[in-house]
Amino acid sequence: MNATANSIGNWLPPKDARIAVAMSGGVDSSVVAYLLAKAGYNIVGFTAWTLNGPGKCCNDALVNAGRVCETLGIDYDTVDLRAEFSHYVMDYYHQSYEAGLTPNPCVECNRYVKWEKLLDYAGKSLGADYMATGHYAQLTHHQNITRVFRSVDEHKDQTYMMARVYPGDLSRTTFPLGGMTKPEVVALAKEVDLPTAYSKESQDICFVLDGHANYMQSVFGKRPGPIVDIDTGKTLAEHDGVFNFTVGQRKGVKVAAGRPIYVIKTNPKTNTVYVGDSEHLTSSHFRVVSPHWIAAGLPERLQEALQRGESVQAMIKIRYNTPAALGSIELDPERNSFGEDSLLVSMQVPFSAVTPGQIAAFYDEDYQELWGGGYIETHITQEQFDPNNPAHASKALPNLFCQV
Repeated sequence: MNATANSIGNWLPPKDARIAVAMSGGVDSSVVAYLLAKAGYNIVGFTAWTLNGPGKCCNDALVNAGRVCETLGIDYDTVDLRAEFSHYVMDYYHQSYEAGLTPNPCVECNRYVKWEKLLDYAGKSLGADYMATGHYAQLTHHQNITRVFRSVDEHKDQTYMMARVYPGDLSRTTFPLGGMTKPEVVALAKEVDLPTAYSKESQDICFVLDGHANYMQSVFGKRPGPIVDIDTGKTLAEHDGVFNFTVGQRKGVKVAAGRPIYVIKTNPKTNTVYVGDSEHLTSSHFRVVSPHWIAAGLPERLQEALQRGESVQAMIKIRYNTPAALGSIELDPERNSFGEDSLLVSMQVPFSAVTPGQIAAFYDEDYQELWGGGYIETHITQEQFDPNNPAHASKALPNLFCQV
C-alpha cells in the first residue's frame, strides 16, 4: 500500500481506527476495501442508494458492492439517500439548466451526498472514525490541517470534483489509491479475483441514461424558441428548449450556416439561443462567485494581496476534461454588489467557452495542491435539505427494493 516514489501523500489512518469504505460497485472502491482488509483494518463497506428503479444504482452498485464485501468477509450496509440526491443533485441540475446555466452535478454530489451525508451516516450508524473512497487523489494530514493533492495518475486525477468538499469532511477521509495508477488497480483486482475486476467504468451522469436532450425533454417537455445569429440578429432555426444547450456546444445545434457554428449564450427569459463563430467564445477574464477554500489560509492570503493591490498566481481548471492553465485570482472589489464573495480571474492565455454555472478549480502554481473552487459567474443557490419539506422528498417508487 505504499505510494509510488513521486507521490506527495498517501495518508492512512492509525491501525486502531474503524474505517467505512464507500463502495460504488466498481473496481476502484473494491480494491480499496481489499487493501484495507489485507492491512488488518477494522472496516465495513457501505453504499448509498441514490436512484430509483432498476437502473445502474440497483443493478450495479448495491449488488456488486455486496458481492465484494461477501468475498472479503466484511460487513456491508446501505443507506437510503435518494431524497438527498434528488434535492442536492437532480433538482439542482434541472433548475440550473432552466436558468440558462451549465451545472456540474458531480461536484454537488461530492459535497453534499458522497461526503457530508455519507460521512454523517458512517460516523453515527456504523461507528466509523474515517471514510475511505476509491478516488484518485492524495491527502496529507499535519497539525490538524488537511491538504489535497493531485493523484500520481494524471489521467485519472479526480481532485477537480472535490473543489467544494468541506475541509472538515476531508479531514476524516483517506484515499488509499492516491499513489497508484488505474492500470495497477485493475491488475491487482484481477490478480486477487475480485468480483468487480472486469467491471466497466461509468463515464456519464448516472441519472441521464438516454442522452441529455431526451432527458431534459422528459423533465420539461418541449419549449420551442429561436436560434439567433449573435452578429446579425437573424433567426436561423428553432430549438426545443434552452436547457438543451450549453456555451461552446457545436454538436446538436442543427443550424445550416455553411461554417462551424457554436452556442455563444442562452437567454432563458426570452427562450433564445445565440450562436456564432468560435471567436466569441474566448475569454481571458471572468468572475467566480461563492469561492470555497480547502487549503488553509487562502482567504487571508487573498485579502492581504488585495490590500497590497496584488493578485495571487494559480493554475486554474474550468472543466473536468479541460487542461489547467496559469492565471491569477484576486478579490473582486465590487463583490458586495453581488451579494456574496466573488473573485476576478485573469488568464495568461484565453480559455475557450468559459461557461456560467461550471466550476473553476484553483491549484498552486506547480499544479499539485488543490486550493478550492467556485462557480463561474453565477449559480443556483443550494437550499439546505429538510426531510420534513415535501418539496425535498424522494420521488421513490413504492414497494421497490434492491436485494443485496
